[in-house]
Amino acid sequence: MIHPSNLNLNGHKSFGLILTAALMLALCSCGQGAGSVSVVHQNERNNIEEATLVSIDDSLPMLHDASFLEILGDTLIIEDHKSTDWIFHAFDIAKGQYIGSFGPFGGGPSELSNVGGVFINNAEKELYCINGGRNRIVKFDLDKAIPDTTYRPVDVIEMATISDGALRIPYHFNYINDTLLICTVATHHPETRKLETYLGSFNLLTGESSIKDDLTKPTIGRSNHMAVSVSDDLIVVASHDQDYIRFYDLSEKLQRAVTGPNYSEKPVKGIEHFYNVRVAGDKLCAVYLNRPLIGDDKRSDIIIMDLKGNYLKTYRMNDHIWDMVYNESTHRLYVSTDGDPQFGYIQID
Repeated sequence: MIHPSNLNLNGHKSFGLILTAALMLALCSCGQGAGSVSVVHQNERNNIEEATLVSIDDSLPMLHDASFLEILGDTLIIEDHKSTDWIFHAFDIAKGQYIGSFGPFGGGPSELSNVGGVFINNAEKELYCINGGRNRIVKFDLDKAIPDTTYRPVDVIEMATISDGALRIPYHFNYINDTLLICTVATHHPETRKLETYLGSFNLLTGESSIKDDLTKPTIGRSNHMAVSVSDDLIVVASHDQDYIRFYDLSEKLQRAVTGPNYSEKPVKGIEHFYNVRVAGDKLCAVYLNRPLIGDDKRSDIIIMDLKGNYLKTYRMNDHIWDMVYNESTHRLYVSTDGDPQFGYIQID
């Protein structure tokens, strides 16, 4: 159903209706079940607030740009993947102080290189990552790793990049249980021969990935970003190539889709849209760029929506946002940027 607040009554209603109808037809033809998917077109996102980060830089060691973030309770984990010393750094949000580093860089059996695919098992206070230098997933016990610089990660499983005879590369892992991760999977499309990404899963026991989408009808595109909330029975996939967000339940059934004011049916070459998406309590936060891949424009918007995708407001920043995570106890959105401050937070209303 089209939400009335998402229709511009000053001449764009007909466009929104036509676009919504076309998308509904396309989605229902993809095997998701006719009539089960609601599609909303947002003609404008104009509740904009200039945002300035509250810096935490003075409480951290010197770190490289392009750093990524994870969170475990009140512990912020910073992944400095460019480091040739320690890869991970921990910051105690409650105390407002740096509390230690772990994950030594190197090519040895207990060292890390070409790190990616970081995810956290909150219940067991464990951090996992791909050690690309050895093509393995490794695990850290954070209660031991943060205070003890001699601690080394444990190998979990070797990655299998060939499944069912096809190249499959999983990323954007979201921990569900000790066997199942929900993720996106890059694979070669059988018709276009291009690398496409699909909603899928990864098995921590076998090291193999599988895809949910029909290989002949990719529904995510060449690149995307994902957030998962088990308590809300929610998977959110935001497209890097289009102004387009999809909402699935945990069974990976498509429930609704939201297109924004800059949506086009075919991606515009060289333009990037969503860069990140996170569930933040009862809200959804998405970094939105809408800018060329190459250029001097570093502006980043953080679009705030409810968990059904209804637009609420936009935080606008003048620096490129690399990553963000939500701290539930303080209702803060912690952010890493390429500007000054490099690390800080926004207080979410």
